[in-house]
Amino acid sequence: MKRLIFIVGSTETLEYFSFQVAEYFLAAGREVFLWDMRHPVSSINAFEALEDPENSILITFNFIGLCGEGQFGEGLGNIWDVNGIEKICIMVDSPVYYYRQLSSNMENLKLFCIDRYHQEFVERYYPFYGKAGFLPLAGNKPLCSFFAKPGILKPGDITWFEIGGKEENFEEWNSRSIDVLFTGNYVPPESLEPSISHLGPEYKAFVKDVAREVTERYSEPFERVITERLTGEFPESSEDELLQALHGMVYVDLYVRNIYRGKIVTALADRGLKVYCTGKDWDKAPCKHPENIIHTGDSVVSLQCLEAMSRAKISLNMMPWFKAGAHDRVFSSMLSGCVCLSDSSEYLDEVIGGRGVFCEYKLKDPESSAALAADLAAGLLADPEGAYGIAFAGKKLASEDHTWKERAKFLELFTNNS
Repeated sequence: MKRLIFIVGSTETLEYFSFQVAEYFLAAGREVFLWDMRHPVSSINAFEALEDPENSILITFNFIGLCGEGQFGEGLGNIWDVNGIEKICIMVDSPVYYYRQLSSNMENLKLFCIDRYHQEFVERYYPFYGKAGFLPLAGNKPLCSFFAKPGILKPGDITWFEIGGKEENFEEWNSRSIDVLFTGNYVPPESLEPSISHLGPEYKAFVKDVAREVTERYSEPFERVITERLTGEFPESSEDELLQALHGMVYVDLYVRNIYRGKIVTALADRGLKVYCTGKDWDKAPCKHPENIIHTGDSVVSLQCLEAMSRAKISLNMMPWFKAGAHDRVFSSMLSGCVCLSDSSEYLDEVIGGRGVFCEYKLKDPESSAALAADLAAGLLADPEGAYGIAFAGKKLASEDHTWKERAKFLELFTNNS
């Protein structure tokens, strides 16, 4: 069987995912090669020492290693194509973010999407890649990791120590020091204005109206809403012009998700609940009672988020407009023994809905969604035994079905016959 190549040293969250997938393949007896972008010379030397580099498959996230980074070579001279290496790329954001990469028609590339509507979009507009796979995000282990140097890994090179996640009885769980936690940055909507400042007044007004429509059509995927608006407004545009315009609409995605994120977090704080927020700029949230937002720092690295989850009763989530997928925050919260308080999706309804393993607020307009989330959070804190029951059941289900080990088992099906 072919060895698996993983890249670390770029985006911390994706590195955390990669190590957990790599750990599974090591335990399964597969040969695993680690490329660390922080140590390009060591990585290149280790790669060049391989006797059969072509006998490899790259597993990467968000096109890391495929974006023309100098250490991998450029254009047709990149290290993967020169050696005939197959590539698997898992996109953890909407495909509209990856117009340049997807439009390059990379050879020997298998795409995976974390949302079924993303999958549908890629297959419709980028048929060159064939059928895309669906691989929902998974929960992160409540562990800290030590990592090996670049090159071929041996069993035991990826080691972990536990920072939380132990079995807790009700008294232990109820003594957790954080009532409500949100892990993620806040981007004040006005700070996004410079990204569209180059647009003329009419097109800028159009973009903002699209954002308004996305919030009104809150149950529909972002890609569908903006595609319909663009094709309606510019029916003579070519498909490539449409895709370029869609890429230019990432402002709408960021604007809408942060409108909801800010409204929901501040609604809990204004209700009198203490909300611990990791990530940047929560001091800029439009809150009547900012004293109830405890800003724990700007860092949102996986280790610190998981450590905070291990001390929280409720972990608050707002999906990044994934309508048929899930954010890793949902399953990481459950693995850490929190009650996950979140909006849902078609996928989550399918795999965890109605099982008493998380607490759902219905996504509506921003104000209504925020009020519902605040009511539910207050109710959970008023009924700690009921909340503990949800947290306990959620942890059991996520541990069985929604870890990166389980996702790696699925990926294995696409590597065994290569």
